[in-house]
Amino acid sequence: MAGDYIRPIDPTFSEPHPVLTKTKFWPHFQHAIGAIDGTHIKVIVPKELEPQHRNRKGYTSENVMAVCDFDMRFTFVVPGWPGSVHDTRVWSDAIVRYDHFPQPPTGNISHVPI
Repeated sequence: MAGDYIRPIDPTFSEPHPVLTKTKFWPHFQHAIGAIDGTHIKVIVPKELEPQHRNRKGYTSENVMAVCDFDMRFTFVVPGWPGSVHDTRVWSDAIVRYDHFPQPPTGNISHVPI
């Protein structure tokens, strides 16, 4: 089910989002495809797994990374990492492990603001 709903509408990102074509955004965000962030979800795990799931705030959690497009739709989500794992580790693993990790198109985008 997630593969049907958590994905970009245009996986090639060939057209920039209309908000990016506004003059105040275009030169700075012309290759942007969305936003990425992580969050910690509280979990209860067996006693022997608590050390690896204990995050820097002191509670057990899973580190979840999500990518959203400019319409606030999720386009990619990676759950399941123990809370002690740094966000950079989750991201660096996701970009090589998943072929469908959202990437901006290579080369120059020929669109210019109106």
